[in-house]
Amino acid sequence: MKFARTLALIVGAALVVSACNRDADEALVSVEANANPLLAHVPADTTYVFATVEPVPKDITDVYISRFQPVLDVMSAQVDKFRADYAAGQFENDQMARLASAVLDELGGEVSAESFEKLGISLQANSAFYANGVFPVMRISLADTGKLRDAIARIETKMGFTLPEKELNGTGYWHVSETGMPVGVYIAILDQQLAMAVFPVSAEDKLLPAFLGQEMPATSMASTNALAIMNSTKGYTGYGSGIVDLQKLANEMLDENSATHAYMGADLSMQMKSLDPVCVAEFRSMIDKAPRMTMGTTLLTTNEIGMRYELEIENSLASGLLGLVSDTPAAIEGDQLVSASLAVRVGKLRNFLLEKANAMMAAPYQCEQLQSLNQKAEELVMQLNIPMPPMVNNLMGVRISMDEFDPKADIVKGKGLVALHVDKPEMFVGMASMMVPGFDQLDLANQTEPVRIPESILRMEGLEVFALMGDSAIGASVGEENSGGLEAFMNLKQQNNGTFLSVSYDMAKQMEIQAAMEDTLQISTKTAAHEYSEAVREAYTAMLGRSRVDMRFTTSGLVIDNKVTFK
Repeated sequence: MKFARTLALIVGAALVVSACNRDADEALVSVEANANPLLAHVPADTTYVFATVEPVPKDITDVYISRFQPVLDVMSAQVDKFRADYAAGQFENDQMARLASAVLDELGGEVSAESFEKLGISLQANSAFYANGVFPVMRISLADTGKLRDAIARIETKMGFTLPEKELNGTGYWHVSETGMPVGVYIAILDQQLAMAVFPVSAEDKLLPAFLGQEMPATSMASTNALAIMNSTKGYTGYGSGIVDLQKLANEMLDENSATHAYMGADLSMQMKSLDPVCVAEFRSMIDKAPRMTMGTTLLTTNEIGMRYELEIENSLASGLLGLVSDTPAAIEGDQLVSASLAVRVGKLRNFLLEKANAMMAAPYQCEQLQSLNQKAEELVMQLNIPMPPMVNNLMGVRISMDEFDPKADIVKGKGLVALHVDKPEMFVGMASMMVPGFDQLDLANQTEPVRIPESILRMEGLEVFALMGDSAIGASVGEENSGGLEAFMNLKQQNNGTFLSVSYDMAKQMEIQAAMEDTLQISTKTAAHEYSEAVREAYTAMLGRSRVDMRFTTSGLVIDNKVTFK
């Protein structure tokens, strides 16, 4: 497997560098069909695929190389230390160390775009990751195949071994597998591309021709232009998008007549035929509720990267989930340390779960492997039938906005705002007045300005908390300086587009807090690994901006949007 590790180290490092560069000047780009020639190898009916439609422009990758240079410098410093230790004989007889040293020699002892380009690997490479049956295939375009071949030959010489190259109809490839293993790794340097795949050894005669490009699919992702069309429909860019067809994946695994079963051979296929027809039908019924997922980059600029994931859900189920979302506003965006919002109608959620659990109990799964779900349904019904306090049943959402947090304080202190969105705030206040001694004296129902909650009620010395009741929310301010903005925060009017969970946070400050907490808890050690992680953390802290995640239901499924910004 040493040869496979060789290529993995080279290609993996290149992908790490290039992954930092997935950016472009425009939020969306118009792409032409077949802009990525590797898509001609991808069957149109593949079970999963993630690929570029066009490469990222060089001027954009240059921006990210420059931005991540401090991180690359830290990596290069670690490389220098390793090479010095290796030269001093510290890793004698360590095969992985020998391999790493040989690869680093080819990289010129540094991690940079230039070092990979010397190997024929471009940061403007196209790529395609897809399935043949269920078995993965990876293709990466190369700038110069000769340079990569020569580099691998030199690495083999330094390692003191060579892996014999096999051949099929004049096309060379490498086959790497452990003795007796039914599955192997296949690697080939083809015309301007590096191809890697994993599939059963028994299926070589069926899969090798396609893997080596000697047989092309009758209908491909290139001929249908499927990814470009999907990108245009869903708002994905051409710099990375994909599909996971869960129904097709299930068919490949469950259907005895599928291509996957044919490829696997009798022994392996028999292991997959253990499910009886009842189980197969019930598994299919579950998958039919969420048959497909798509994903792709939605925003790529020099300072922002956006990704979206969409899980398609059966319409009636999706509509039911959408009905659980309240009109509680999503997390606000600003310079807060963290802002978050949960917009769920707790009472409706209880009824929804109770309905689904009762339905499962009325028609329980017959499959042996699914019996635990029947038991979980029974337990859930018992729990949900316990009466819920009215103030919990009327809860519509929770929002927070935290400006400061000091993990080193004797008493954990922070500054920010909290809002509980409820159907009837006066009911919530009434329950609190009965349960918490002294709370009734605040008389929140008749206050127009935030009222400070006494420390005797909070039972936390030095903590300043101010409370206010509105028409549809109860709010609290931690810190007097924030109390002036509490009413506006509680009464924020913002249309909710089905978002039930949203979080926005300052990534750099989060890393600083994490480091402070490690010091406070004394879990940090002055090891070489710790010093490296600290250096990387400092570099990331200097460049990272904010991260935001929004999760929402639509009439067709679940959508997750993630955006990262850079300073």
